Amino acid sequence: MNPTDSSHNARRERPVTQQEVADRAGVSRAVVSYVINNGPRFVTEETRQRVLQAIEALGYRPNKFAQGLKLRPGDQARGQIGIIMGGNSEILRRPYFAALLAGIYREAQRVQRQIRFVTFLEELLDPVFFNKNLHPEEISGLIMFAPYLALQDPRALDLITRVRARIDNIVSLETRVADLPTVFFDRAAAACQAVEHLIRLGHSRIAFSGAPDERLDGCRQALLAHGLPFDPALTQPLGLHNLPEEGYQSVEALFRLPQPPTALFTASDDVAIGALAALHDHGLRCPDDLAIVSIDDTELAALVRPALTTIHVPKESIGIHALRILDTYAAYPDSPPASVVLPTELIVRQSCGSRRA
Repeated sequence: MNPTDSSHNARRERPVTQQEVADRAGVSRAVVSYVINNGPRFVTEETRQRVLQAIEALGYRPNKFAQGLKLRPGDQARGQIGIIMGGNSEILRRPYFAALLAGIYREAQRVQRQIRFVTFLEELLDPVFFNKNLHPEEISGLIMFAPYLALQDPRALDLITRVRARIDNIVSLETRVADLPTVFFDRAAAACQAVEHLIRLGHSRIAFSGAPDERLDGCRQALLAHGLPFDPALTQPLGLHNLPEEGYQSVEALFRLPQPPTALFTASDDVAIGALAALHDHGLRCPDDLAIVSIDDTELAALVRPALTTIHVPKESIGIHALRILDTYAAYPDSPPASVVLPTELIVRQSCGSRRA
């Protein structure tokens, strides 16, 4: 990219045209249209890349207002919210994230906001999509949904920087990103609460199964606070998505140990459900052979048998607070909104072996 391009785009008073993109790419205007609209005619990959590079360099975006719409700047975007999700479609397999997304939609509908788009961070690598949607004329606010699932990609931080240069009003969910306001729960504290419950029930060999993040830290903190050793052999680190099949495999590995654990703390209900399936398939029982406590309190937690003891995360409140933060900044842009830490609660059911209500 020419280093003068960005400053030139900032100074120009009119939008970039398709003809300018065509001139820079050395193609016809029709070819630019074919690339943007994915047809109707075929464009070679080499030519397509030249056009995309020109779009990226010039900051071109389709001008939907060129057909005589008489709107003041920002009118079209008012109340329009974008959602950028970390990772890829794998995230949609998690009931927890589906519940978060549903909560955001319900709150948006209640306060008469419209979700303009839901996309994954990696899709912003497409300059056509980026310049079309990440613009103040398209959205007035943006929700970064579980960005930690994408931060392992070195391109993610650059994308987030570019997004912040376009959109002022952004809130992050689950994980802090730079100085953005964030709605989250304290994972370490929630994990500590879960493991302490198992310790109170008399367990000392407590295993962990899940992504090695703050929840593992909380597990260690609880053991240390009660003078119990942390045995690395009892840690089953999983991928970032904490899927049921991973929980199944981790229980199989734990029961191959010379001295298996008597209790298991899992990073999510999904992992716990996989663990329950493994116990059943191998002729073991929960909580007699292995007590289980998890985090999330999804709808399935109360429906599996034994029902899961879990840490309740107020998923509906996450969407409510996210929209409130966006509205607060829109009304008072000179007063940056604060982050929100949501409380969690231990929900005692049958999987831990406790009869206490």
